[in-house]
Amino acid sequence: MPRIIWEGNQPWGKEFPEIPLTEGAVKIERPDDLLSASVPYGIVPMLLCFIAVFIKKSASTEFIFDLRFMPIGFLIGFLLMPVHEFLHAVCYPKEATVYVGISIKKVAAYAFSAFPISKRRYIIMSLAPVLLGIIPLCVFLMCPLKLKWLLTICIVLSFMGLISPSPDYMDVIQIMRQVPNGAKIQASNEGLFWFK
Repeated sequence: MPRIIWEGNQPWGKEFPEIPLTEGAVKIERPDDLLSASVPYGIVPMLLCFIAVFIKKSASTEFIFDLRFMPIGFLIGFLLMPVHEFLHAVCYPKEATVYVGISIKKVAAYAFSAFPISKRRYIIMSLAPVLLGIIPLCVFLMCPLKLKWLLTICIVLSFMGLISPSPDYMDVIQIMRQVPNGAKIQASNEGLFWFK
């Protein structure tokens, strides 16, 4: 397991300690506004959640949710933001140092490491937080219809857990397009780079 440093609440856009880039490292092209550019990548996960609701609803003539529990679902989802980042962090090798924190002002969280990792490992690291959407979605699908409170909380967590990694989905697509197999990927304060 890597060395994980919890930084707590930090200003967004802070500088992180870096490891010098290998000579000839190539910058991975990414949009300037990652959040806006990543919105389309949340459409398929959102549709997956709606399909799950449709499947569950088709088994009942009643309304399957208890809306009083919706705020609880959102609260749990926001409290899981650091867990999302820790799931990124634990994917790094034990030699790495990973900085994890939140920016309450931006309602955002981050995990940063300048340690170079393989393309494959970077993709796994990027997609690890999807578990926070897949697990509640599975619970939602298996949950008895009479447990409306649990159905409500789980579907909110499913939407949040599957849509919030949209920037990560976008990064994975960019990496698959731009980074050759066998390359290493390294983050810096200037963006992502790859090298052989």
